[in-house]
Amino acid sequence: MAASTDHAERLNDDVVAEILLRLPPAAVLRFGAVCRAWRRITASPAFLAAHARCRPLELIIRGPGCALSTIPLATLGDDVDTMRRLRLRRCGPGGYRGGLLGAYDDGLLLFEGDSGCDHLVCNPVTRQWALLPRTPSLWIRVCGVYVHAPSGEHRLLYLANDEGNVPGGTWTATHRVLSLGGGAARRVGPPAAAIEIYSQMPGAHLSHRGNLHWVRHPWVIDTDKILAFDPGAETFRLIPRPPTRDQEREWVSLVKAHGSLAVTAILKGSMDLWVLEDYDSDDGGSWTHRLRVDLPSPLESARRAVSVDVLGQNVILLENEHHVVALYSLTEKKALKQVELGRDIENYGTRSTSFLFRDSLERHAFFDLQSTTSS
Repeated sequence: MAASTDHAERLNDDVVAEILLRLPPAAVLRFGAVCRAWRRITASPAFLAAHARCRPLELIIRGPGCALSTIPLATLGDDVDTMRRLRLRRCGPGGYRGGLLGAYDDGLLLFEGDSGCDHLVCNPVTRQWALLPRTPSLWIRVCGVYVHAPSGEHRLLYLANDEGNVPGGTWTATHRVLSLGGGAARRVGPPAAAIEIYSQMPGAHLSHRGNLHWVRHPWVIDTDKILAFDPGAETFRLIPRPPTRDQEREWVSLVKAHGSLAVTAILKGSMDLWVLEDYDSDDGGSWTHRLRVDLPSPLESARRAVSVDVLGQNVILLENEHHVVALYSLTEKKALKQVELGRDIENYGTRSTSFLFRDSLERHAFFDLQSTTSS
């Protein structure tokens, strides 16, 4: 064993790192225990970031019993055996079972408990988890987790009803932020009057140019606006939406296309693509209509589009009401891959969560601060 360790320590660090980058997370953790040199390599922030970039982008799906699994997008539709069960059994007190609210670039998953009051952040690869402090508000709607660049903190953004709201009166709500490392929540942005947070949930946000964007959010429901949030300055702005054919019946999603913020609008089997020009202009920019395409069967009933531009320029993920998921090229105007989830008895009821996930071995300080790291 000693001879093996001596040989490992004589290998060039760059060669070792290049080999380890190609291994799955569990193997990296095992090889990191071989010797001090390899442990130093596998603990390096630069290595961890590079390893995460090498991991395949996967779609999180929910199966029977609410079990979560992932399918690599690169093999979508090729083989159902490529599904991988997310290891959540040891993520949380007693094995946390709650609703998945979000998946983020640094390997974090956000869950909401059955009561709607408890929230948990976990990394299923490192099996670290943290329960977030309960908020005093009666109603809260989680918007997402972001990194506050000036401080490097991970923070939770949520919408909560203001104190003093009474039945029959004017209901208002305000966004608040909570550091995952602890501390009290604080308000950001102005209160929104007569906002509906009781039946409306924020949809998944799209990150573009470092900002977060929502087309489905209680603040902009039934309006012609998109809500944008700057996570560095922690300020909001409203961006005009593109023209619509039928606002009440169109299925509208935010994506990225041609390197810009874009909107897909699906109505009666056809899909429009609008691209925002002059994103940084004071008036919110202007929209250019790039294409209208008739979607092939069975995607003519698609209701949601998800941006997956890392797989290639102008590729999106489309989902229909019958749980058919497809990778669609906006450039070639055709489906590249597709799969029907839950088509067999064993996986009946399986459906997409619309969240994309990438393994990450990064260990976040806020887990240690809350002293809830699982063994």
